Amino acid sequence: LAQALWPMFATERPGGSPDLFSPGFGSGSRPPRPRAVLVDSEPKVVTAALAPSRFGDAFAFDPEAAAWTQSGRGGNYALGYCGDGGTVFRGGDGVQDLVTRALDCVQRQVEACHGAHIGTVLTHSLGGGTGSGLGSRLAEEIRDAYPHAPLLATSILPISSGENPAQSFNSILALATLQEVVDGVILYENDRLMAAAGGAGGGVPDISGNAVLGPSLSAMNAVIAADLLPFFCPVVAGGGFGAAAPPLDVGELLAAVCPMPTHRFVQVFSGQASAPHGPIAETRPALDALQRRAGAARPGRGGGGGVLLVQAMVRGSSASVDVGALGSDILERLGGATPWQPFAADLRLGAPLRSAPHVVHIGAVVNWRRASHVIEAVADTARRKYDGRAFVHWYERHGLGPGEFE
Repeated sequence: LAQALWPMFATERPGGSPDLFSPGFGSGSRPPRPRAVLVDSEPKVVTAALAPSRFGDAFAFDPEAAAWTQSGRGGNYALGYCGDGGTVFRGGDGVQDLVTRALDCVQRQVEACHGAHIGTVLTHSLGGGTGSGLGSRLAEEIRDAYPHAPLLATSILPISSGENPAQSFNSILALATLQEVVDGVILYENDRLMAAAGGAGGGVPDISGNAVLGPSLSAMNAVIAADLLPFFCPVVAGGGFGAAAPPLDVGELLAAVCPMPTHRFVQVFSGQASAPHGPIAETRPALDALQRRAGAARPGRGGGGGVLLVQAMVRGSSASVDVGALGSDILERLGGATPWQPFAADLRLGAPLRSAPHVVHIGAVVNWRRASHVIEAVADTARRKYDGRAFVHWYERHGLGPGEFE
C-alpha cells in the first residue's frame, strides 16, 4: 500500500511538501524522503521498497526509518503483539526488539518535525499476525509516547474466505485494541476492494499510471490510494495548481468525522469521471461511481438513515457547484443522515488532482452505521470459533488468556 500511496503523494506535492516529506532533500542530489516508518516481521517487502532505484527521482524511503525481522509472526495476533525476541535488522545490523527499533524510528521522524508534529497515520492489515498484533502494539506505544498527537489508523480487513483460519480472531482483537487507543479508524474490506478493482472496466491505474486489470493486490491498493489521496493531500478551495497547499492535518480530519469516542470507525469511498480532452463540469458520473463503490445502505430504524457524518471532497469540477444541493445528494446516495443529525454533510471543493488533471474525483469519508455491521460480522465469526475452542491454543501459547477474548 505504501508503494501505491507515496508515488501519488510525490506527484501531488512536487519537490516534497514538508508535511509529508523531510525538507532539504528536494533540491539536492538526493530525492525527497517520506516522513514514513516501514516495519515488517519479514524482509521482502521492506527491502524492496528501500531499493535505490525503486521510485526514481520522485522520492526514496530512508533506510534509517525501517525495521524488520526474518521470522514472521505466524498469522497470530498474540505472537505479533508479544513478539518472539528475535533479531531485528536495520540495514544489516542486528538490534534487539522490533517494537523498540520501530519506536526509535518513529521518534526520529517526530523530532525531525521540530515541534510541528500534527499527527500520525498507521496503515496495516488485520488478517495476519504482523499487521494485527504488531500493528496494535505500535498503536499503543505511539499513543503512550505522544498522548496529545492525533492518531489515525487505516485498517484493512482480510478477504472473508482468506487463507488464515484464525483471521477473524486477529481482526477482532486488533479492532478492540484500536477502539481504545486511536482517535479514528478508516476501515477497509478486502472483499469490497476486490470487487471495486475487478469492476473497473478500463483497469485501475497503478503507481506507474498503467492500467492494472482484474482484482489484483496492486489494483486493490490503487483503489485505496485513490480514495485517500484527496484527503491526505488537501488544497485550498478555489486554488489552482500554483496555490499554496495546506498541510495534512490529521486532527482536523478526525474532528470532522469522528467527533465522539464511541464512533471511531469510518469508511472511505471515491468515484471519478474523466474527460481526456479537457475539463469536465458534470459531477453526476462521479457521484454514480461513488454510489456504486459505497453500495446500498441499510435503512435505519424509524425511517432514518445511517450516516452520522460525511466529509466529501470534490476535486476537478470546472463548473460552479451548489454546495448545499451536492451535499444533500451525497447524503441521499449513502442512505441519508440519522434523524437527530442536522449537519451530517461537510462538502469541500478543490482543484483537479495533478495525477488526474482531466478527472472529476469525489471522495467521501463516511461515519455510518454500516461500519458497525461489518465489525459485528467479524465478531460473530470469531465468537463461533471461540465457542468451539478452534485455534484458541495458538493464542494461549503466547500469553493471551480468556480475558482478552471476552
